[in-house]
Amino acid sequence: MFNAMTRAEIWLQDTLDKPLGIEDLANHLGYSASQVRRQFRLSFHISPSAYREKRRLERAAVLLSLTPLNIAQIAIRCGYHNHSSFSRAFQRHYQLTPRNFRLTLKSTLNQQRSAHGFATSIEKSNDRQMILTRLYKAPDDIPGLGNTNYHNKHLACLQARLRLSTTVVAMPDLLTDKINAVNSDIGHLTRTDIGLYLGHKDNAQNIALPVPYRRVDIPTHYYAKTCFQNLAHLPKALSDTLSHLLHRQDSYHISGHSPQILWQTDHLELRIPLAG
Repeated sequence: MFNAMTRAEIWLQDTLDKPLGIEDLANHLGYSASQVRRQFRLSFHISPSAYREKRRLERAAVLLSLTPLNIAQIAIRCGYHNHSSFSRAFQRHYQLTPRNFRLTLKSTLNQQRSAHGFATSIEKSNDRQMILTRLYKAPDDIPGLGNTNYHNKHLACLQARLRLSTTVVAMPDLLTDKINAVNSDIGHLTRTDIGLYLGHKDNAQNIALPVPYRRVDIPTHYYAKTCFQNLAHLPKALSDTLSHLLHRQDSYHISGHSPQILWQTDHLELRIPLAG
């Protein structure tokens, strides 16, 4: 049943901006609403609705801190179609209004302007796919992270069809953790998705995947790219990337979608998805 609840948690993550409820989630899983509520609480120690609100507000905190979007735009992108209800929920969770939270975090981030020598560029990616499985562990607690054999251990039967794939990690909580917007008392589990980033000629659309894995379609988008040498350098590479983005005078800003790390031939590549 925990695999089903992992699917439930991912569905909640992927539909934060949509007006969907517990019945929609139950239909997606093929269970009754009461089963979903009971099993989700057993797995994550929080109700599905409370979990969704927590994740919505964490995304809002990231967008308030790291983008120029106004508060009404952020509310809509995080699934709140009433500005007042968003502001009340945000203040209950963070003990600050959205406006005061933004002012406080932006002031802190500006004072911490980074210069660790990592170069960031803005790149464009065409449609791609990832094949991912979710682990509820921080990257530092995953032995073998980035090792091709570890990432492929359940996908060996697909290697002949996915020759151009690259080892990848997607990190849904990276930006939330960076701005210290996690309330660890409310159902917090660090999420790390490991798997493969498919090459432009690879396609997994018609491949049957092992049960823990899922396809993730990545539409054409812009992203901030920063290269570094090993995971120990990630915090500094991330700081330089955010500093670069915060001080740019163009229309690109962080989208709120999961940052990724790709294991390229001679370096690691941090990608932070952007919106225009």
